Formats: sequence, structure tokens, C-alpha cells
Amino acid sequence: MGFVGSAFANGTPTITVYGEELEEIVVTATKGEKKIEDVPVSASVVTSNEMEKRKVTFVDEALKYEAGACQKRTKFADTMSRVTLRGFSGGQRTLVLLDGQPLTDPYNGGTYLCNLGIGNIQRIEVVKGPFSSLYGGEAMGGVINIITKTPEKENFEAKSSLSSFNTYHHILNYGNKMGRLSFSLNLEKITSEGARTDLVTKSVIPGTATTKVFGWEKTQTNTGSSTYLIGDKGKNYWDQTHTGCKFTYCINPNSEFSLSYTGSKREYGYSDPQSNLVDSNGKPIDSGKVELSGQGTMSITPKNFLNSWEGSEPDIWGLGFKTLIGEVALKGKLNLNIRNSFYVSPETGATYHGGQGKLTKTIGSTGYAELQGDIPIKDTLMSIGLNYRQDKVEATDSKVKNWKNKSSGTETTYRIEGNGELMAFYIQSEVEPIKNLILFPGFRYDTWRKYDASMSDKGTTTKYQEQKNSEISPKLGLLYKAGKEYGIYRIDSLRASWGKAFRPPTTYELYRTWVSSSGSSGKTYAGNPELKPETTQSWEVGLDQHVGKMALSATYFASKIDDLIYSKWLTPTYSIKENAGEGKISGFEISGKLKITAELDAFANCTMQNTEITSNPADPKTCGKHFEYVPRKIYNLGLSFHKNTLDASCIWHYTDKTYATSDNIDIVSGVSGAYDAVNTVDLKMGYNLKETMRLSLAVDNLFDKEYYQYYKSPGRTVTVEARYKY
Repeated sequence: MGFVGSAFANGTPTITVYGEELEEIVVTATKGEKKIEDVPVSASVVTSNEMEKRKVTFVDEALKYEAGACQKRTKFADTMSRVTLRGFSGGQRTLVLLDGQPLTDPYNGGTYLCNLGIGNIQRIEVVKGPFSSLYGGEAMGGVINIITKTPEKENFEAKSSLSSFNTYHHILNYGNKMGRLSFSLNLEKITSEGARTDLVTKSVIPGTATTKVFGWEKTQTNTGSSTYLIGDKGKNYWDQTHTGCKFTYCINPNSEFSLSYTGSKREYGYSDPQSNLVDSNGKPIDSGKVELSGQGTMSITPKNFLNSWEGSEPDIWGLGFKTLIGEVALKGKLNLNIRNSFYVSPETGATYHGGQGKLTKTIGSTGYAELQGDIPIKDTLMSIGLNYRQDKVEATDSKVKNWKNKSSGTETTYRIEGNGELMAFYIQSEVEPIKNLILFPGFRYDTWRKYDASMSDKGTTTKYQEQKNSEISPKLGLLYKAGKEYGIYRIDSLRASWGKAFRPPTTYELYRTWVSSSGSSGKTYAGNPELKPETTQSWEVGLDQHVGKMALSATYFASKIDDLIYSKWLTPTYSIKENAGEGKISGFEISGKLKITAELDAFANCTMQNTEITSNPADPKTCGKHFEYVPRKIYNLGLSFHKNTLDASCIWHYTDKTYATSDNIDIVSGVSGAYDAVNTVDLKMGYNLKETMRLSLAVDNLFDKEYYQYYKSPGRTVTVEARYKY
């Protein structure tokens, strides 16, 4: 059925974890059960049991400690949090699935992990690299498949937690199996008052002013220029509700239908902004021309201390089936992903209580269909499939009389719209030409087009030409099941994979131009209708082994990327999307797991990766520079203890500093706008009062390390939680 990708394809549970040990993970496909080391790629799994023993509020936090995975979360209330794999930056290059259903946003190509609840997750599978023919270009870095629970008996769970900054998280789950019908219902609610993470900085000019102010702090920008900290934009609040259901009807032992829905409604913004500036009488100052004694002057307005607020309402529907016709396993799915979102920002003259603003609305939908057959031919298992995806997007900017009220709109000033279509055919097989050597050849043909795209700006409409392209992506995996033992040392398997992939530009990258007011001055992010698709050629070699009770895995990986799409900053406040000439990625992952005693387990992993723009005639100064938002080093080291009714885990996590600019000039750390190294220790302890009741205490960033991920980190956070389940 092809390797791990085939196990994902039908959207039903494919990996089962018995106990705690990684070596006991089993991939279930139509050909039978396989250990995870019996596939030719680097793969891992996070179980619901592991999530229970860590502090997890959002999906990306569950993947924080995985080898080769880079979590990008700038703050608690981060609507764009993501997890990337194998040195590929941006959420557009890692494919995220929910029960096998693609969650790719039709507008920007990313995945909004914050829109997914965690209460009904059975496990999360991670497969690195673009080595399966079953997936398209979004899987350049790999595939993350979030698998929800399918109940085998009646179960109920109620969970509530209270965290720092008045953060509440409530979960209700109910599931049952009645005859041939299994179903689950879930409800989740997250609210937070929020931390003050968005700091206000502003530069000065020489001169004097009548009003002299105090309370400022001299600091730097992330590129080393002098600036002054003068306040913050308020507490970053969050209010979100998740709902979901899943029904699975088993017609017979070989046939079933499934229907699922996942929805979310979210609003987030800022309350109670504050200026640190005071005059000689101690009166707060947030407007006018002021003098910073001995430094110079600046002009400030209430708008300097304001930030936007936004909301989103995604709806994800899925319909699937699988059946057996003779010896052919047939499966299919129909999916619909609808996402409506808005973003309201204050304009010149606005205050905390009102004033003019700009409303940005995005309406996007994706329809997806797939049909796959798994055909045994003698000693070969062949997977053949077709899939089709259609995207529709409309984004508008409108003026609003009152930025606190999104319904006070007047005229639409900007509009983009467009459609996209992608069709693919793939074939992948598994064959064992000689004993213990298994080959996984594959082939994928994709054709895509963007059409009916237009932009209207202040009454002028521009229509864009249709864009289309096609790509052939061959794949090959090899697995040698060595099974060689030398005393306490055992070589389990040797593996190697090679593959090509491509990613077409998104509607956002092609056509969208917008201005951000989040900084001290607005920044323009421009699209580019001349963008070409990205292509990559990747390979990896790996070894899985045991040394006594320790399971070890080592993988070397490399990728060569052509026409990489990135943001070119023409000025400090204006960027445009461009195709870089060439880029490359190389690195290695080492991970291990050890059962020290019956009660004590340990794990560790290390990811070292180097990324580089190797050729870029359009912007030569970027040559030799690292990719944006990709760390060179990621380390994780964890201990877990479990005995009788007690359990505890302690994990050290380190992620290297990253750059937010293509020329890597943002070198200063410890300031607003920087992407610092993250060096934290996270702790969680749990106590089971009885079989159905559990209390836990979690402390993230135990030693209260201060760092910036553009925004200032919230510091140490504490969470207490109670759970009842049967």
C-alpha cells in the first residue's frame, strides 16, 4: 500500500501505540501491521497519553519536542502559529491533515492550527520529507496527520484548567459505539485575558519640546538602531470555541462510511493599552510632541498604542468511505473547508474608544475529492489514485467609521478574488526484490491553474492572466531490514529515500498587497503576479538501531530548492514576494529513547540544519544567507516518571535564534521584533485520585527566561487542571 503515506490515505486510525515505547508503534495498512522502523522515511508519533503528560493547549504545542519539527509561536494568542519540518520555512511547505483531510488554506496556503481543538485527538503522526507520491507540493517538508478518536465503547471526559493571565480551558467529550455506529461529540472553550506582549517603540529626532516626559527606556531595534520603549498595546485577549463531531458506520468488516465536522469561532485583540510616558507631575502622556531629556523629541498619538482585533470562523466537513472489492481496497473522500475571517485595524486619528479604521475580510473555500485503490499484484502492492482540489477566495478592504465596530463599514476600497484548481494522478508500489530489501517506487503528476483573478484598488480594476503549470514528481524509497546483532548493539534497519516535489504560489503570494500598522510605522507587504512555482529535490539516509534498552535513530537529509518564494525587503518598510534563484538545506536528526527503570523513561533528540540561498540574481545580497524563521539547532531532553497514581515530566527545549529578513540583518537579540533563541524547561505533574479523577500542575518556562519571538515572551506560566473521565 506504499509506505506511511498509504496508511494515512483513508483518514482512519493507522498507528497504534501499545504502552509508552516508540519501538512498539505499529502502522496498520491493508498489507498488515508494520513497525515504524519498517518504512523508508523518518517518522514519529505523539499519542494522546503523551499530550496528557505535557502542557498542551494548542496543536502546535503537542509537536514542540519532536525531532526535525520547528514550532513557531510568537505568543500565547498567536493566530499564525505553525510547525515546519526539515528546514522548510512557512506553513505552506508542510502539509497538515485532519483524519487524512488536507487543511490547506485556499488564500495563503498555510494551516491555522489554532482553529483545531485538542480534546478529541487520538494521536498525531509526523512523516518528514516529500517522499510519498500520495501527497502534493504542500508536503515539501513533510506531512502532519492529526487523527481523532473513533470510540469502541461509551466514554465521557470533562476537563477544566486555569492558567496565568486568567486563561481558562474547558473540554467536553462524549463518544459511544452502538451496534455498527461509532460516534464522538466534542466541545472546547478557551478564553484568556492575555499578557502585555506587544511593546511600543519609537525613534527620536534632535530638538526640544515644551512637554518633557519620563518613563521611557532606551533600547534597540532588531537591526541595531537606537529606539525608545514608551509603552505597550495592551493585554492580548483570546476567546475561542471549538465544536466537532464524527460518525463512522461499519457496513461490514471490510466496508465503512464516515462523516465528520470541525468548527471554530475565534476573536482576539487587545485591551487596556498603556503609555509609560509621564510628565514632571506624573501625568500619563499619550499624545503631542514630547522631549526625552537629553535624547531628542518625538510626536506621539493614541494610535501608537493601538493594535488590531480580528476573528475567524472555519468550518471543515468530511465524508469518506472504504471498502474491499475482491482483493482491491478502495477508498475515497469528499471534503469541504470554508473559512471566513476579518481583521480590523485603527486608522489615523483613532483612539482606544473609537475613530476611523479599516476592515479586511477574507472568504475562502476549498473543495477536495480523492479516490484511491490498493491493488495486490503477486508480491507487489500498488496504490493508484486521483485527487482534485478547487479553491475560491475573495478578500476586501473597507473603511469603517468606528474601528471598534466592524459593522460600521462605508465603502470598499480594495478587493482581490481568484480561483485555483489542482488535479493529480499518483501511483506508488511496494516490492521486495530480495529478502529484507524493500523498494517503494512512486510517481506523481500534478497540474494546476489560477484563473478569474482580479484586483480592484480605489475604483481601478486589474484582471490577471490565467496561470497554469504541471509537474512530474518521481519518488523512490529503499529499506533494508538488517536485523544484525553484535552483543548489546542491534542494527534494525537502514533506509534511504529520494523525491521531487513542487509548490505553486498561493493567491496571497500572487495578488495580495497590504499594509501592517503593528509597528511604529506601517509596513507594506506586496504580492507578485509573476511568481513561478517552487520546486525541490530531496533525499535522506537513515539508520534505526538499539543499544541495550536504548532505541536510537539517525537521519541525514538534504534538499535543493529552485525558485524559492520569499519576501524581498526593498526598504525597511516595503517588501515584495520574489522567486530566489536557488536554495539548499542540509542537516541531520538524532533521537533516542531509553527506559531507565520501570518507573523512569528518558528521551532526547537533536536537529542540526543549515539553510542557504545559493543563487539570487534579483537580490545578490541574500546569497549565503539563511532562510527566514529556520533555526540551525533544536535540542530536546526529557524525563518522565510514573508510579502508581503519580506521574511527572520535565523537558528541556532549545531552539536557536532565527532571522525574519532575507538578508539576515536582524542580528540583535533581547529586543522587540527579534527572534531570539528559546531556552526553557517545562514541567508537569499529575495525580490520579482514582481511576476517573485526575489533578495536574504544569509550569512552562520554569526558570522564567525572558526572550522575544517578535513579541515579548510571557515568562513563566502556571496551569492547574482537573479532569473527570470514564
